[in-house]
Amino acid sequence: MTDTRHEDVVRELRRTVERQQRELEMHRTELEQTNAGLLALHAEVERQRQRSAFLDDVSRSVSASLRGHEVAEALVGLVIREGVATSADVWLLGDDRRVHRQPRPGGKPDAPVQRVLATREPVTAPGRALVPLTVGPILLGVLDVRRDGQEFGEDDVAFVAAVAARAAVGLRNAGEYERERELAERLQRAMLPTLDTPGDLELCARYLPAARGVNVGGDWFDAFTRPDGSVVLTVGDVTGHGLDAAVIMGKLQNALRAYATEGHGPAETLRLTHALLRGWHSPLLATAVVLELWLETGRIRWANAGHLPVFVAGEDGAVRALDQPNAPLMGVPFDFVIHEYETALRPGDTALLYTDGLVERRSRPIDTGMDRLAEVFETVCGLATDEAGDRILAEMLDAADHDDDVCLLLCRWAAKEAELPA
Repeated sequence: MTDTRHEDVVRELRRTVERQQRELEMHRTELEQTNAGLLALHAEVERQRQRSAFLDDVSRSVSASLRGHEVAEALVGLVIREGVATSADVWLLGDDRRVHRQPRPGGKPDAPVQRVLATREPVTAPGRALVPLTVGPILLGVLDVRRDGQEFGEDDVAFVAAVAARAAVGLRNAGEYERERELAERLQRAMLPTLDTPGDLELCARYLPAARGVNVGGDWFDAFTRPDGSVVLTVGDVTGHGLDAAVIMGKLQNALRAYATEGHGPAETLRLTHALLRGWHSPLLATAVVLELWLETGRIRWANAGHLPVFVAGEDGAVRALDQPNAPLMGVPFDFVIHEYETALRPGDTALLYTDGLVERRSRPIDTGMDRLAEVFETVCGLATDEAGDRILAEMLDAADHDDDVCLLLCRWAAKEAELPA
């Protein structure tokens, strides 16, 4: 009996151990599955975090430029660098409804691109995914991405579509800015005058729009002969940019010419123009300098409302600035006194009127730009005015992108004999 009970206890103990081992193995399996699930969840969370960060990078990159081809170039570079694709193209619909490839110009859209344009739905092909670039109801083009030896799944296509949605906003903004820039530039060029050069004067005028964005529309120059034979030279700049500045510029230029043609002196011309601008209740302000020249004597009279000083260079290269105290900008909400000054040119002297886009840079103080302009003017004042104007632009802008539009007006009093005032 004792042996039998002992065997029964042993069997029961074995069953208990076996049951506990089975339960332990079951718990171990559940734990492994839980760990695997947690790892998978962590990997998915990290993947989604990386994708969200990438989409933020896309938004920042496509917002960094206001040129469509630069936006497309930034987008393609980003999707390749981050491994979303091994190559990519952006097919953009132009205003003429033609499709243009960026950032690699040339080529014609194939059947998959045409299908996306027609249906506005994503399309997949071997190693390729194409999604529409849309903002609301507006179709801008197609984002075309490729992978070497790897297909795009549904999740990949959805992600590429999210990338396209972010990029489309930047492309739309760039397109709107480019259209406004073109319109403002065309409007401004149409309003700039053709110079009628009188005897004893050599005139040169140059206008360059801003190389970037819509910073165009506010600068103007003018030169005309009044009925009394005197010549009026003006250069001005409206604050702000784009169409509003271009429209105000055109109005101010015409008003200033009309006041001066009536016979008002420089100070009174600026005062009347200031009062007119205030009456328009525009938030924009303007600077201008008006200079009168009597060809018989070389006498000049000028007034300045918030503008940069005129430079005068002699035949010997000596440069001086007409930097007497200025009046405030035109359009400020108060009246002010505008002082008028007078001096004389010598035969062969050249006056230089210009706007701040020629001398002002974000990377340097404006005084540095003014000093540089004086140096350049000194070296070119012996050249013909057309050549001197081109040289000044080349030296001052240094062939780099400039953020503001630029006007300059050169006037050389070419009289050989003159009765100069005592």
